[in-house]
Amino acid sequence: MSQKRTDEKEDPAVAADRKRLSALFDTLDRSGDDKISLPELEAYLRKTGQDFSRTEIKRIMATGDAGTKDGSLDRVEFIKFMMEHERDLYVHFTKLDRDGNGTVTFGDLKQYCRYNNLAIPEDDLVELIRRVDKDDNLQLSWAEFREFNQFRLNYDLTQAQYYGDSYADNIVQPPTAANSTSSPAKKLICGGLAGVLSRTSTAPLDRLKVLLQVQGQQKVVAGAGDLSMVQMFKAMGQEGILSMWRGNGVSCIKIFPENALRFLLFETLCNSDLGRVSQYDLVNKLLSGGLTGMAIQSIMYPVELTKTRLMTSQGKVGILETVRVIAGEPGGVVNFYKGITPALTGVLPFAGLQLGLSKSGTELYKDWNKVANPGFWPLFSISSTATFVAMGFTYPLRLVTCNLQAYRGDPAHRPTPRSLFTGIFKKDGLRGFYRGFGANALKAVPASSFGWAAFVKIQKLYETYLE
Repeated sequence: MSQKRTDEKEDPAVAADRKRLSALFDTLDRSGDDKISLPELEAYLRKTGQDFSRTEIKRIMATGDAGTKDGSLDRVEFIKFMMEHERDLYVHFTKLDRDGNGTVTFGDLKQYCRYNNLAIPEDDLVELIRRVDKDDNLQLSWAEFREFNQFRLNYDLTQAQYYGDSYADNIVQPPTAANSTSSPAKKLICGGLAGVLSRTSTAPLDRLKVLLQVQGQQKVVAGAGDLSMVQMFKAMGQEGILSMWRGNGVSCIKIFPENALRFLLFETLCNSDLGRVSQYDLVNKLLSGGLTGMAIQSIMYPVELTKTRLMTSQGKVGILETVRVIAGEPGGVVNFYKGITPALTGVLPFAGLQLGLSKSGTELYKDWNKVANPGFWPLFSISSTATFVAMGFTYPLRLVTCNLQAYRGDPAHRPTPRSLFTGIFKKDGLRGFYRGFGANALKAVPASSFGWAAFVKIQKLYETYLE
């Protein structure tokens, strides 16, 4: 009678769990002797396709058989063991469910890993979700999470390193001497190749942009007076089709290491304590992008200056000849850093906005749309918007930098950043600071978007054939 009253007062959810686990016990008890043996549990796990070693299965049996220790699980032992296990499992599920909406998404896992310093690559988080997810909506319900971890004792993702956790069935292999640098190498190679493809495809627009920026200060093509975008493009065409790619060789020499280092350094800063100065993730990404831009600009500035001088030259001029001319001017090697002050001043907000907004926008898109891998057009749009916003804020500084780089006159009359700002404003007003902005945007926006898409595709090829 007392037992009956206890059952009547039992919480309906607990009673449902007991009923469910009792039915599971009957499924495992293939011999019908009201006990689950090691071979029976092993056969069930193998049938469900889950990769458990014999040692792990013995550990499950030993944990559940803590009372009688007879090498098997009776119904009472099994239900007690499973209810305690699922109670602990639910606690961990609520920790993973960062927004508390009852499901675990890619964004939840990424945020959990970030706050717990877990080194889990994004691709592996996606793979984990797909393996647990039953209805292919890239969201994990409590029922899906519970079923996947039904017999897993190592479900708690709190260890400092992810590698070797049986929760993932060894999806991620421990780094070895042969592959421990594959991730940085992949970013370097894929980032560099994506930059070359992007720059070559937009090279005519790149030269058009530079010529429009500096034509107010010096004669850059045959003809007189300032030319419109269309007129400048026609003037370039009169020099021959290949002239539109003048300077692309040095551009590619510059962009390969620049793009490779940019991707590597930005991702490293975003994932390290150095890039975490604020409680707001967007601020950290903007700062990481700005620091990345300044570092890359400092390294690559001499190549950028050489490219600008080469593209604004008339006639057939080679890279080596341009380098000799610059080095032969008064000042020597220092000439390769003309205009670097406004360049660094401009690249800090530009790179911060471009990289920071691109990464944040991509993550927001993933969370809002509950997808792990956005398609081509969403990525294109996100990158384009980030680049356009960054250009709008920083273009005046980039214009002054370009004019300082292109100057070939008397060193005694070399303009300063302040004199250029004053001169441009007196001549054309505020509008003058956006000379060539249309051509710059026409080149930079598709180049940035193409570069992002190319980076993603090349990474997939790299993973397929080289990893």
